[in-house]
Amino acid sequence: MAMTSTLRSYLSRLKSLTINRYTIFLLFLLGYTEILQQHGGLPSLLPAWRLEIPLLLYLYFFFNQILRKSRLQPLVAAAPLVLFYGVFDAYYIMFGRMLRITEITELPEMFQVLHPLVIALFVALIGLPLLIFLASLDFRTRRASMAVASLPLLTLVLMVELTPDFFMTTFQETQQEIVFYSDTASARNNGRLSMMLYNEARRRSNHEKIAGHQMNPASLVDFDKVVAGLKDQRGKRNIHLIVLESFLDPALFKDAHFSRNPAHPAFSKLLAKKGGISISPVFGGSTAQAEFEVLCGAPALREFSGIEFDVFTGAKTPCLPQILAQGGYETTATNSYKPDFFNSTNAYAGVGFDKKYYPQEFAAGYDTYFSAGDVTGENFMFDGVLFSQNLEFITKRIRENPTLPIFNYVIGVYGHTPHDLNPAKRPMVIKMLGKSRDEGMEKAVNQYYYRTEAIAAFVKGLIAADPHSLIILVSDHLPALSGRETYKELNYLGGTVEATFRNRIYIIENGRPVRQNTIHHYDIPRIILNYATRGRYCREHDCNFTTHDSQFSKNAYRTDYLDIMSQAMDAASPLRMLEAKTQCVQ
Repeated sequence: MAMTSTLRSYLSRLKSLTINRYTIFLLFLLGYTEILQQHGGLPSLLPAWRLEIPLLLYLYFFFNQILRKSRLQPLVAAAPLVLFYGVFDAYYIMFGRMLRITEITELPEMFQVLHPLVIALFVALIGLPLLIFLASLDFRTRRASMAVASLPLLTLVLMVELTPDFFMTTFQETQQEIVFYSDTASARNNGRLSMMLYNEARRRSNHEKIAGHQMNPASLVDFDKVVAGLKDQRGKRNIHLIVLESFLDPALFKDAHFSRNPAHPAFSKLLAKKGGISISPVFGGSTAQAEFEVLCGAPALREFSGIEFDVFTGAKTPCLPQILAQGGYETTATNSYKPDFFNSTNAYAGVGFDKKYYPQEFAAGYDTYFSAGDVTGENFMFDGVLFSQNLEFITKRIRENPTLPIFNYVIGVYGHTPHDLNPAKRPMVIKMLGKSRDEGMEKAVNQYYYRTEAIAAFVKGLIAADPHSLIILVSDHLPALSGRETYKELNYLGGTVEATFRNRIYIIENGRPVRQNTIHHYDIPRIILNYATRGRYCREHDCNFTTHDSQFSKNAYRTDYLDIMSQAMDAASPLRMLEAKTQCVQ
């Protein structure tokens, strides 16, 4: 009897030591991440035991120290960390990449385009728990414990911000492998929070190093050479580059079936079987990343910001519009959304656009030629409304000044989630068939029908007004729909993760559609320069575009990326010397 009592006492003490709030917290996160990785989330937490798990336990301990004691204290203390992990997984499922600290700057843009119900859900799931956490802080009686418990956290943050190189070196020596071409593999090895800190340290380090970056003299010489090649061309031909928001081609879903052909007959007749594939840097969002690549000819590596355009100051950079402008083109950008979205005014000035146009509804004080029109029931400006006004503008511009070549860059916003259609203007005409039904996709497919009708009319109009020109239409990225599972389930180009970065591109040279092998978005400027110089550019440069999406291929362009970003982030850009030099020659 005494032995039984002693054994019970021992087991009770053991239970109090092991089955406590910290054990439950850790087991919950392990179980959560194990389940989420089976449904498209980031990898399980289990392998990341060197820093991530100790850091999570420390933060949970710290939060327990700064909260008022109550029965709900363990749950309230866990809420920020669980939400943190949930946001990471949701972001990865939606956009296919790891969240960076700097991407918090994207929140204002995100809230501008989200549906009110989604915003309400976001507030309910994230805002309310955080408000409860803040309301539970105990500043009166636990100041001393707060100060002591916060020292490790402050030390870690200061290391990242003040001594990023030291932090990175220590991290690399003590943690598991960092796979630079795969955020997923790095997160599996080291954890979400740990990699977020490492990526921030890397960003800080790169930002400091690029402050003294000078463009390679060979790059400056090449810039001059390309510009000279453009100037030498007689009878320069116009270029029209159209970026389509979330332009989804339903024909690329092998296992999706519809009540009719989703493409409008006019589009099928004009561009059927002429569509190519271009690999975007993003999936589901961050259009500005696709813009950076198609305008600057370098991969969007996110080494200085989650969105490259966000750190542009307006200083001139060696991007495509700047090259064309120096070579004798008038460069115009037509953006169908707000001027402050993704820092576009500074970014467009930096990449080299002479003129920037936005809808008059969003651009008080700006010179503009177009209006968003009635967006009732659809939230965003319809492509057809945008294209018809751009066609009228371009036709008039060519007629009035036929000898001055123009680079006509247009970016739409129609097709953005939630893919709403105004039934009075654009009723649903296509139904999804079979067991797999996705409401968002069905709406996107119906939008595709009306968008392809508008594209066909626009392209025909451009060819009539400007028959000897280059027209490129490319999707910025695929729509998120219900996440990558939709693309996998319906077998989009094989259903792989890599496939969700593959988008449609259409190229029309001198009125005739041509098909290009699979390229990346950052190859588009080279295609344009080759056309503008009548083949001279590719005779003098390597235009053997890679067709595999790997970090190795991207690293080949890293010098170009650094050259561009060093100029873009510095208002006292060394490129001003180049501009002054060019002006002197002129």
